[in-house]
Parts: sequence; structure tokens; C-alpha cells
Amino acid sequence: MSRLKYLKDMSLSELSLERIANAIKVRAKDIPHYVSWHFNSKQARENKAKLKQYHNIHKGKRCFIVANGPSLKNTDVSLLKDEITIAMNRMYLNAGQMGFMPTYIVVHDIPIQLLQFRDDLDELKLPKFFNWNARKHFTDKENLTFIRSDYKPRFSTDLTETSWGGHSVTNICIQLAYYMGFDEVYLVGKDHSYEETGTPGKLVIATGEEKNHFTKNYYTKGMGWRIPDYKGEELAYNMAKVAFEKSGRKIIDATINGKLDIFPKIDFYSLFKK
Repeated sequence: MSRLKYLKDMSLSELSLERIANAIKVRAKDIPHYVSWHFNSKQARENKAKLKQYHNIHKGKRCFIVANGPSLKNTDVSLLKDEITIAMNRMYLNAGQMGFMPTYIVVHDIPIQLLQFRDDLDELKLPKFFNWNARKHFTDKENLTFIRSDYKPRFSTDLTETSWGGHSVTNICIQLAYYMGFDEVYLVGKDHSYEETGTPGKLVIATGEEKNHFTKNYYTKGMGWRIPDYKGEELAYNMAKVAFEKSGRKIIDATINGKLDIFPKIDFYSLFKK
């Protein structure tokens, strides 16, 4: 999907007043973060130096990007215990029972993830990558590195510049995997399908009974979450696919019964020696 087609296919119902107002508000709030990053504040310089340490650190290897979809309930993720994994959001939950702890974790959405689960995320000991704009909310630790995003649709190959969120933290994970040098990237738990439907970006108040994730009570009653923008995500994934193929690398979808149809599919269990 091209950027032009994405805009063309966007229906008027998807351009709700709430969505437009929220877009204006977040861009206005972004200005000081933009200035701090691009004019190289002391914190920005130090953070970019930390990012550079990860550049091509896993060159030529494979990794698994682990999303939070309900298909993980039917996936033996203990097979990932000896693999390099880039997980997202709340994948640290039930890690012991599921049989593996992620190598890296990426969290990008500020109000929904980084603020609602701030205490949990702040205490994580594994290497973690959070949204630059949320830096004031977290304790400065050696295992925490920030990724800066802006609003220009593209696939970033250099995270010391900026990235594009691409309407899903999965897209940030893919850009990080590229930056780290992985040749093969496998998606797991990327169901690309929520039970609830509605205007993309619409704020929903959780009932505590949602079944969109790998564990019960992912969002407890009263917490907020947003309807996914599938078209926006697909625009980003297509850009990622082109970037990887151009560099002789590949992204393959190993999600069990996933609905995403951008990347070639593979049976998850076929990736492990028997």
C-alpha cells in the first residue's frame, strides 16, 4: 500500500473530529521534543551514543519480533528461549510461565502503554527501548534507550536520526531489528485482528474482558486503549518489506493464523530443529 493509496482509501468515517483533534494536539506537544532531539541537547547526544552501540550488533543473525496477540496462547514460545527476541509492550507478563524472557523490549505508545504501565516498565531489568517523548517519566538507567519518532511516513534505517511509528509498535521493532543488522526477522503473535471494531484511533475504555491479547486482564477495567489503524500499519509494513528486500534481507510472518498478509508466511514450528 502506497502513502497515496492510504490517503485515498481513508473514508470520511475514519476522519473523526476526535482523531483530527488528537493529531493536532500530539503534534503541538511534540515541538519541544523535536527541538531537544534535532538540536542535540545533552540528553539527546548521550542517547544517540547509546543507540550507536546497537548498530549492526547482530549483523547476519535472525531474530523473532514477538507481538502480544492471542495466538500466543496456541504457540509454544518456550522455543524462543535460546533465540534473540524483540518483544513489545507487556510481553514481560507471565514470562516465567510462558518459558522465555525477551532479549529486548520496545514500548512506544505514551498514554496507553508507557504511562498506564509506567511502574512495571520502569522496573524492567532487560534492555528496553521507549519513546523519546516519554523520557521525563522514567528513571535514567543504563538499560534504557530512547527512540525518537516523528510523523513523516517512511522506513528509517538510522535510529540516531528518527523513526516513524507506523501506527504500531511492531513497526518500531522492525526498524530496530534492521538497525541491529538482523538478516532474518520473524513475526510471532502479530494477529492483526481485534474483536472490537470502530474508527481507527478511537479511545476505548476497557471492560477487563477484552480478548485481544495473550493474557487475561492485559488492560484492567477502566484503562484506556485505542482501535487499531490497520491501513496505516499496512502502509508501514510495506515500506519495511521494501527496505529489507532492497538490502537482501527478509521479514517473514510466523504468526499462527495471523490476519496480516504483507509478508510471506512460514510455519512457526518449522523454524526449530526437531
